[in-house]
Amino acid sequence: MVNLIKRSIVFLLLLLSVLGSVSAETPTIPETCTTTNFYVVLTDTSMTTELTTAQLGAMDFGLSAPSISGVENNWIYFSSKSDLARFCSIISYSSPTMPFSGAFSVYVDGHFSPMTVIKLNAATTGSYTSNIITNASNSQMIYVYSQTSNSLYAGETLGNNGVQFFYVSGGSTAAQLTQFDELVALTNNNNISYYVHGGGSDRYARIMSTIVYFDYVDYSTTGTMSLNAVELYSPPEQGNVSIYSDADTQIYEGTYLLGTTDNGGLLDVQLPMGKHTLKFVKDGYWDVLKTVTVSAENNSEIYVSMAPRNAIFQVEKEFSGNIYPNSVASLSMDVTPVKTAYATKLRVSGVELSKVYYNTQELPKAADGSYIIGDISSTQQIVIDFKTTSSWGERAFTVELSATDIEGTTYTNLETINYNVLELPFLFETPDTWAIGVNDVILTDMSGESYSVLMVLYDESGTEKWSSSTNLLEYCDYTFEVPIEDAGEYTLELNAKSGTVKSYYSIEIIEPVSLVSDFLTAASGNVATVQFKISNPTESVKYYTAELTCPFFNNTVDKTFSIAPGTVEKTVDISFEVPEGLELEYYQLTLEVFNEGDTDPIYSGNVVLTISSSSLFLASVPGGNPTLIIIAAAVLLIAGTFAALGLKK
Repeated sequence: MVNLIKRSIVFLLLLLSVLGSVSAETPTIPETCTTTNFYVVLTDTSMTTELTTAQLGAMDFGLSAPSISGVENNWIYFSSKSDLARFCSIISYSSPTMPFSGAFSVYVDGHFSPMTVIKLNAATTGSYTSNIITNASNSQMIYVYSQTSNSLYAGETLGNNGVQFFYVSGGSTAAQLTQFDELVALTNNNNISYYVHGGGSDRYARIMSTIVYFDYVDYSTTGTMSLNAVELYSPPEQGNVSIYSDADTQIYEGTYLLGTTDNGGLLDVQLPMGKHTLKFVKDGYWDVLKTVTVSAENNSEIYVSMAPRNAIFQVEKEFSGNIYPNSVASLSMDVTPVKTAYATKLRVSGVELSKVYYNTQELPKAADGSYIIGDISSTQQIVIDFKTTSSWGERAFTVELSATDIEGTTYTNLETINYNVLELPFLFETPDTWAIGVNDVILTDMSGESYSVLMVLYDESGTEKWSSSTNLLEYCDYTFEVPIEDAGEYTLELNAKSGTVKSYYSIEIIEPVSLVSDFLTAASGNVATVQFKISNPTESVKYYTAELTCPFFNNTVDKTFSIAPGTVEKTVDISFEVPEGLELEYYQLTLEVFNEGDTDPIYSGNVVLTISSSSLFLASVPGGNPTLIIIAAAVLLIAGTFAALGLKK
């Protein structure tokens, strides 16, 4: 009997505690925190569990307090979405503000949620009807807290799309009611109607309510009564984000699925401003985490290439600026290992490489054509500089990354690099054949815009030899006169539109003329011959003039000649008779060769003439040595003597 009485007392206490919790004006905070997927995070990070609990305990929520499942520092957890919504309403009619002045972020189903809270207030002595019309992203549950503070003979009726959910009948006594409702709201033109009737004179009908949307909402008020609407809590401004990845990739923020990319690998979403960490999930591929910053200035774009399970790297690729013909493009790759990668090698095929950098250090090419990178345990950067084609259009090449894990399993990433070579904004015309001297380069704008152009000539060591700039007008042309003094390899660099357009052209000038010998020996009265070799690499006949300047002649010795197309090192002779009575033993002759009609020579060189005392014809041989000539003459004299004796016999 005693046990039965004890059990009955315990049951009554439990029942009273339950009833008390239902009608409690202040929320009950459990000693043990039970986390849920419905919570708020206070903006003030200095709030401890004790401070948060004490402040909650001082709040009078009227007759409808939210059920709190736990508090942990500045995090407050709720038993349900409805309890979270009650917390986000006004505290009460007498305290028409949000808890903590609304300085918190809201999370629904464990995911950050936008929220709109609208407070409405009406007071009248007559009978009037007004409405609030709302539009949201979809049909959903909304939460309405309502409370009256009426005089005699005053009442209110609230309906949602024609369905009454709140009613206070005016009578001879002041009628009060507090109610928290969970309603279904339509996507567009959802109508919450307020019918308020006062008792006349100073017998006011008063009602205050809040509507909580876990969404972005547009709203407006209409009707014959002033329905004062104030937005207590506004969701953060959103920005558009275009996500590019593999087709059928699921994109999550936390545990919330934002969406799935379409067949083209695109998903467009809207996210609140600020940083968001997204997770990319696709069957047969490694999961990827990516952080995106959403801003109001422009649409954000994020590119993620999924790595299949047989690859060890997650690779993000980005080109530096626009790509133009005859240029050097730069591909930057952020390489993130799924797990530590050992003995990593890089191979590139389908494009001519200029340089490869790993963490800003240039890598040498190994004997097998690969680039040795080594072990990678965290995100690293690889930059590939490559030469573009001479024509514009869509292009592609491949990058292969091979590595092993700690168990020796081999992985291979084979990345296809697609890029677009843009058409140059100008027409570039160069000489058919670059030559020593002045070469005309003509630029003609094809874009219809005016912009600056800088042209720079570098030699093979990278030393600047010449530069010039101009402002190229729309659809106009300009001629640059590019001077080249010597044969060799050069690079002509074009910069246009403040450096956003770059193009490079290789120039090779082969020495067109070379002397057979720098020395010549001849005797006075004999004919001497200067010999030189000249080439014509072009596809047309070339005409030249050779001029030999001798100190002992008043005029030059000239010779005009032509060379057939494609001729390599044709030998040309230019002869003259050595005058009698020269006083000196040595003279310096100057040979100059000109393109037909030019005044600047394509070649200028010197020949040393030695005057021999012998008059033998061999002395006129270019580069003849006097001693050898005398020996040769003696041999011929002896041979001639023996031949004469033989004839006498």
